[in-house]
Amino acid sequence: MNESMTLRDRIPEQLRLRDEVTSVQMDEDVAVFPTSEYVLLEISHKVGKINVFKIAGTVGDLVKNDRRMVAIRGYGFKGIGLSVRIAHELKKREKRFQYVMTFDTFDAAEADSDSELTSVQIIVMPPE
Repeated sequence: MNESMTLRDRIPEQLRLRDEVTSVQMDEDVAVFPTSEYVLLEISHKVGKINVFKIAGTVGDLVKNDRRMVAIRGYGFKGIGLSVRIAHELKKREKRFQYVMTFDTFDAAEADSDSELTSVQIIVMPPE
């Protein structure tokens, strides 16, 4: 990696947030979209109970063992809270591995709604 490259420079173009409102089109409360560059995990603002520890374990395995970048997007109050809990659980459970994360907020809206949801994107990157 180039010495002057920042964490933000490592974010794939598809995950870079713009000023425009992001469209949310989820069929499930929690959705996973794997790509060749990263795995995107989205958590709806309508989500019911989820197993934060299991999801954190899976994200940890993807980053630590598979060396994959994982983007966690939480929509609305509930999605933000659960996304942050997953990131916090990652940090808590691992002592020998240093997680590197970026954190951004953005506005999102469902296709059938005019109201905007404050949302968060946490990108967990494998170490260099």
